[in-house]
Amino acid sequence: MAVEEILSMLQTYGLTKIQAQIFIYLTRAGASSIRDLSKALKTNRMNIYRNLKRMENIGLINVLPGRPMKFSAVPANIALNTLLSAARSRILEMESKYATILESLSKISSQQQEYVVETKFRVHSGRRNIYAVMMQMLENCEHEAYLLTTPNDLACLSLYGFDETLRRAKAKGVKVNILTNISDEKTVRMLGDYVRYALIKHFDAQLKTRLLIVDDKSVFTSLTVDDSMSLDSESESGFWTDSPHYIHSVKTFFDVVWRNAQEISTVLQYLRTGRRIERIVTFSDIKEYSRYFSEVLNRAEGEALIHVRRLREPYVTRDFTRILEKASLRGVKIKLIAHLDEDPHVLREISSILNFAEVKHVDFKHAEINFVSTDTGESLLCCFPLGPTSGRTVQIQGLWSSFISFAQILRAVFMELWSKATKPEVRLMEIKFRRALKEMPKTLDPMAREKGLILEASAMIRGMSGLEHRFDLALKAKSSREKEKVIVGDALPENGDAKAALISLYLKAMDVKAQQKLFIIPGEDVLSEDEKELAIIYNIKLVDGVEPSELSQKILEKIKVD
Repeated sequence: MAVEEILSMLQTYGLTKIQAQIFIYLTRAGASSIRDLSKALKTNRMNIYRNLKRMENIGLINVLPGRPMKFSAVPANIALNTLLSAARSRILEMESKYATILESLSKISSQQQEYVVETKFRVHSGRRNIYAVMMQMLENCEHEAYLLTTPNDLACLSLYGFDETLRRAKAKGVKVNILTNISDEKTVRMLGDYVRYALIKHFDAQLKTRLLIVDDKSVFTSLTVDDSMSLDSESESGFWTDSPHYIHSVKTFFDVVWRNAQEISTVLQYLRTGRRIERIVTFSDIKEYSRYFSEVLNRAEGEALIHVRRLREPYVTRDFTRILEKASLRGVKIKLIAHLDEDPHVLREISSILNFAEVKHVDFKHAEINFVSTDTGESLLCCFPLGPTSGRTVQIQGLWSSFISFAQILRAVFMELWSKATKPEVRLMEIKFRRALKEMPKTLDPMAREKGLILEASAMIRGMSGLEHRFDLALKAKSSREKEKVIVGDALPENGDAKAALISLYLKAMDVKAQQKLFIIPGEDVLSEDEKELAIIYNIKLVDGVEPSELSQKILEKIKVD
């Protein structure tokens, strides 16, 4: 059959000539850009775009995101069924030509089967169109459906006959779970009809969104939601997809929220007694994090547990110390865990914070997530990116909760970390020690030269085994007669494993035939009695100090130069 004949028949289904040309071209050529269509059909791009948009709203075209954006024709049978449903007045004429057109299109389509595999989502716009998609999904549902939306949307859905659709779904044995925000008794009364056909729970996330999951096989997600009561709103858009990965992610999110949501009867009791409703709020704005951070600490009454990556913005607010001071004056007992680094600003800040809170140091590997838990049952949880951050550009994922059980879980996590964290005085000594190690070569080098020694910091020495060994420092004699004699030393590693470091120093020194061995530490109290005994057995001399001059002087006092 000639293409012109197919073109004519498609027009009897209500398509314009250009729309029929677009559909035939996409069926034959597969996914194409606006530029491809404009060139092939010899018409301007704006005309192509307007017609593609109309065909997308009808359900004949799918949008494939990318650069450039491409468009594909839905399989021929789906397209024809869509047109039949939309044009009941001409259904007899359409059905008479259905088989002929379907057969013709299937013959010229070289990519139809491949497209069926590619089809992952369809974009829809306009409230009536979106509601029609949702109703069709529910009509086709066999087992379970999950809906998250706003109270206003549920009220508007009732005008579209949603309650009747739920009634039919329940009659088929379909289980429907609905999550929404219930803020007053009026909302509870409005949901009265829905309660007969679905299980409804309260989710106070302040989100204007819409999710509908059906049988774990398909999901509709709204991109924009107009929370008005108008059925004719055209400002809404969303997409349907059957992507297993996306469905799994959305369903996991729904399940987590559902487990923590509350029954209508419980919410109604809260509303009538005036008690606070337990709820969760999610956010991704750094300004929201700062606001919740301050408010949660300002509302604490007896205890506040704070775990932050660093004592600087954006992890804490600019007025963090003042907030701690105010809470402390109210009698709040504050415990703070953070990674205390060598930043001079942090060192100055910590001296002030210690007046109002107990503080401990934690390694970065334990500080990936910031959280706050208070005795009032409030919790704040926030994930920051691992790289460098800026208060203006950082992307975060945050959660505020008033669930007492969640606050108790965070408290248990905090106390576990607290028991393993380092006291601030120990950490400050470590910082001074690391700084002294970096600066020590400048002080030690001239002093060593006076003793006839050459200092080599971070030295690499080949041993008798042929292996290269690294030492934090090596002192070698300047004279050719004694140049083979070497004194080696290592510092206490940052992980604090002194025993392993002592054993390693002994074995390396033995391989390079070192004359003497030094182990540099911030203070002798950092070693256990067993570690001190091990140093004596290995004939390793301990050098302690936290100042460059102190360490340099003690090193020269400890060594013997023959």
